[in-house]
Amino acid sequence: MGKPSLFSGRSTSRHRIRAARELNVSHSTVLRRIEQFETILGSKLFKKLQRGYELTAAGEQLYENGQSIEINIDQLLSQAEGHHDVTQGKLRISQPEIGILNIYPLYAEFKRQHPDITLEIQSTMAAHNLAQQEVDIVLRFSEQPPELLVGRLIGTVKAKAYASKHYLKQLPKNHTSKDYDWIQWQRPKSVPASNWVKDNILNPRIVFRTPHMPDVVSAILSGIGVGFMSSHEAAQHKSLVELFDGEIIATYPLWMLTHRDLRNSERVTTFMRFMAENLHLD
Repeated sequence: MGKPSLFSGRSTSRHRIRAARELNVSHSTVLRRIEQFETILGSKLFKKLQRGYELTAAGEQLYENGQSIEINIDQLLSQAEGHHDVTQGKLRISQPEIGILNIYPLYAEFKRQHPDITLEIQSTMAAHNLAQQEVDIVLRFSEQPPELLVGRLIGTVKAKAYASKHYLKQLPKNHTSKDYDWIQWQRPKSVPASNWVKDNILNPRIVFRTPHMPDVVSAILSGIGVGFMSSHEAAQHKSLVELFDGEIIATYPLWMLTHRDLRNSERVTTFMRFMAENLHLD
């Protein structure tokens, strides 16, 4: 539950209109209902200021209590959904960025087999919170998944160094790794592949940096330089050449997980079973 819409100084009118739109009523009706609610409670929830509306102490307390109530309601609804023995409805899935793992062909096959299930896919390296019901299933890189989650280890994604055939043709005939232009994947946390470059290449020439793996893949395919990507993704591009004798630079265990409250959901178990049988990484 977000901060009350009639809150935020100079942008109060905009938030009031947005709240009215979400409730499908006029903004004057929103104000009137707040006043009615305050009358029932016998307590003021908002202070009207020149710059807009501000929560009172009672309003702040109600907001904090409401957050915990909403989380409990979401969990109860999730538990109830988890006991529905149906293979239809919405299934929210969080997966790694495209360029690390392309499983859309499997999504297509799953949809052919289960046309009544709607897939909502979020491609991100951020960790969605299953405990707060942000998604139903996550495909997550982890050495040890959280205790509240259940699932299985799908396999290991291997990172290797690649360059395009076009890029390599432009290098000197007797080139070495010192001649490479490097493409770097910037992540908030330390990336083993980036550390490998520092440890093995003297004064590496970094020519391209990006925080997004799809951009790394595009840069390698475009002939900008050498970079690291998953062998699973690289296998789909015939124009790429595996470097350093196919040395595995880093490995990332991939888990498929759901919240334990959803372990009896037919939608969830059907999808997880399908992926376990059809997604092959090793």
